Amino acid sequence: MPQSTPEYIYVEKPIIEQLISMGWQYIEGSWDNPAITERENFKQVLVIQRLKAAIKRINLDDNGNPWLDDIQVQTAVSQLERLGANRLMEANQAATELLLKGTTVLGQDGKQHTVHFIEFDPENLHRNNFLAINQYRVDPPWATGNRGFIVPDMVLLVNGIPLVVIECKSPNLDNPITEAIQDLLKYSNQRGSSQPEGAEKLFHYNLLMIAASRGRATAGTIGANYEHYVDWKDTIPSPQAEIAAQLGASELNSRQTLIAGMRNQLI
Repeated sequence: MPQSTPEYIYVEKPIIEQLISMGWQYIEGSWDNPAITERENFKQVLVIQRLKAAIKRINLDDNGNPWLDDIQVQTAVSQLERLGANRLMEANQAATELLLKGTTVLGQDGKQHTVHFIEFDPENLHRNNFLAINQYRVDPPWATGNRGFIVPDMVLLVNGIPLVVIECKSPNLDNPITEAIQDLLKYSNQRGSSQPEGAEKLFHYNLLMIAASRGRATAGTIGANYEHYVDWKDTIPSPQAEIAAQLGASELNSRQTLIAGMRNQLI
C-alpha cells in the first residue's frame, strides 16, 4: 500500500507505532517476496523458524534447560499444521485447544511429554516472540501466480502463529468499520459466497479479528457477523491514562484502547 494514503497515514501507521511502543517487533510485508516475511512461499501462514525457536525456548526441563531436539520440535509443529478439520470453525477450535493445552511428543525416556506453543506464565511472557507484519500476503490453495491472493493490512503473530488479523480503512469512507469487517469476512470465507474468495488457513489460528479506522476499532472472533463486532472497553491491567501519556494523547480513542488492551487477553 502506498504510504501516502489516508488509510496508511491515519490508521495503519499509528497502529504499527503503538505496537512497537508495546514491545512488538515489526516487519514491513511484501507482495512479491515471501522471504521478507520469513516464509518459503505465500501459501504458508505460520512463520516456522520463529515457531520452532519459541518451542525450544519456552519448553524447559526442571533445571531450566531446553530439552526438545529438532525431531521432537518438528513433531509438535506438524501437530499444529495438520489440524484434522476441513471447516473453518472446527479447525479454529482444534487450533485453539492446541494453543491452550499444548500437544505431546515422545521424550528420551520413552514417555509422552506435553509441549506448549505459547508461554502463559505471567512471569515468563518474555519467552514469547511478538511480531507484527503489515500487508501480509497469503495465497489460497486455488490461487495461481499473482491472481487470487489476499493481503490483510496487518497480521499479529505470537511465536510465529497468526493470532490476530487487522483490516484498516480510510476515515474518508462513509462506513469504514463496516467495510473493514466485510473484508475480514471475505478473507476468511465467511460471507456465504458460492465460490471461495479468501484464505481460510490464515484464520485457523485466529483469536481476534479487528476492523480499524482513524479513531475507532471493533473486534470479533471467527463466526462473528457485523453486529457482533464490539468496541474494546479497557486496557487492564495498565491504566488508560498511563497508556495515553505514552502515546502523547490526552485520552485514548477506541482504536488505541483496543490495541493496548488486546495483548493481555491473547496470553
